[in-house]
Amino acid sequence: MSKTMKSSAVKIAALLKPEVINLNLQSQTKPEALREVAGLLGKRVANFEVFFGEILDRERISNTALGHDVAIPHARTEQCSEILIAVGRSAAGVNFEGESPVRLVFLIGTPKQMVAEYLRLVGNLARLLRQDALREKLITAPDAATFITLLETAETSGTA
Repeated sequence: MSKTMKSSAVKIAALLKPEVINLNLQSQTKPEALREVAGLLGKRVANFEVFFGEILDRERISNTALGHDVAIPHARTEQCSEILIAVGRSAAGVNFEGESPVRLVFLIGTPKQMVAEYLRLVGNLARLLRQDALREKLITAPDAATFITLLETAETSGTA
């Protein structure tokens, strides 16, 4: 039973590495920003163009901007062999066709068979990012290592 409990707790910070975090997105439109962030996963996905197409398809179904400066574009896909996350931050904000510009983009790719983990991860991330203080710290984090540490602290402090 404890093995199941441990495997179900997917930690966001544990999935992040500095090389998949861009704290200075240059793109100003949604498709360009999605490509820029997805590109951080590069060779970690089987076929990048198929993966990127699936991200765009999911976005057409429902806008993934949550408000409060955040978007969580995601896709369950055969292009990933494990859960992948890339992060982009935009000082100016990206137009995600919502009410306000998006400054934090958490792009997630998950293998199709990992439904429960995928749903838990997206839910935990959305819950964390509803916290005004955490979002502000992430928006002003000076580097990727600090960004990861902020998320790790928020996850382990029980606020997730």
